[in-house]
Amino acid sequence: MRIGIIQMRLTSEINKNVLKILNHIRYAHKSKLDLLCFPECALSGYIVDHHKVRWEQIRDGIEKLQRASNSYGISLVVGSSWHPDNRIYNSALIIRPNSSLLTYYKNSLTEYDKKYFTKGKSTLAFDINGVKCGVLICRDQNNPLLAMNYRHTKILFYLSSHYYSKEEAEEKERKNKALPIVRALENGIYVAKADAVGKQNGLVSLGTSIVVNPQGYVIAEAKKRKEEMLKFHL
Repeated sequence: MRIGIIQMRLTSEINKNVLKILNHIRYAHKSKLDLLCFPECALSGYIVDHHKVRWEQIRDGIEKLQRASNSYGISLVVGSSWHPDNRIYNSALIIRPNSSLLTYYKNSLTEYDKKYFTKGKSTLAFDINGVKCGVLICRDQNNPLLAMNYRHTKILFYLSSHYYSKEEAEEKERKNKALPIVRALENGIYVAKADAVGKQNGLVSLGTSIVVNPQGYVIAEAKKRKEEMLKFHL
């Protein structure tokens, strides 16, 4: 399976995020990739008032991404706030060609998350092109027990948006790159992390996107403060 990990700037405008994601899908098709993974809340934006998200725009965006997935034969792992019932979740949307939508809800909520999101209570393993995959979101990486649930998979995707003040971002950069390495080595699986980059509403994400093999070796790493696509094969 040929995979792309997208380090991208997020905006507060859902339609702009959708267009950026669609552009990546078209490029991935030309590059003959099978799967793209995007950051936490790549569709909705992360540093936004999630109580005021226009859910009809999110639904419309998901429909557009599903059509693109069907047309190009590319699977997607996309972060977004999502409102499937009377609660809001920080979600990973699993969009596969001509398949029903799968969702994972973030388990380990930050103080910021708790203003808006309901805590998820389970993990999600799924199959893409015969490859067993798992997914977690950002702060979930701190909990080794969550990652252990995916020991039977081939690859674990982390969707992150590490927005902090400039000083805190610099302080936590090494930790946010180290934890995927530890989780890969602990569980003997690939770990691929897609992080946001740039500023959103006064906070900054440096971009710590990284791909680690089961032996704990870094096989791809994004440049600091740059939008980038990491490509690798399983």
